[in-house]
Amino acid sequence: MRIAREIMAHWGPSATDVALSADLIPRRDYAGLNVQDDQLRIWLPDPAKIALVEICNRLGMSFTVYLTELFATYLYGVHEVMRMRDQQTGLYDTDELQLLNTETYESSQSTDDSPAFDEPVPEMGKNIFALKIFLPAKLKFDLQHRADKANTPLGKFARAMICAHLFGRDVGPNFLLATNP
Repeated sequence: MRIAREIMAHWGPSATDVALSADLIPRRDYAGLNVQDDQLRIWLPDPAKIALVEICNRLGMSFTVYLTELFATYLYGVHEVMRMRDQQTGLYDTDELQLLNTETYESSQSTDDSPAFDEPVPEMGKNIFALKIFLPAKLKFDLQHRADKANTPLGKFARAMICAHLFGRDVGPNFLLATNP
């Protein structure tokens, strides 16, 4: 993943201070998560675009880095993403990027059949902001797996995740657009 080296330099020391446990869950294979070899197109409503721009500017991150971390946290958990960061593996693997791999990925998701989709997305107006981000094919595959379980197109599933992440799950259009209280 394309993360500025000065940002990554701040992460290195945290692993030596207090290492996160590695044996809390069965080992997962995060190989290939540092290769941005696929793309995801999402249409967002204007309030989500504005909030995303503000957050990314404040954090000094690109949309791609921010959303890739969001999706990875959703799929693999915050503990695992923090371990990847500390150990510079998975998303943060600093080894030479491998050639694009055309094989299909097997999902590392659990076999839980219950959909993890918060429907409906708050109606915030038309989805007029086209966003295209590059992300690891393995991550997109696992997102698609979750969207399929929810019987929802991947773009709509990703939009719902982003909007819920930005504004919570109980936000209506009147609150977002600052119209009648």
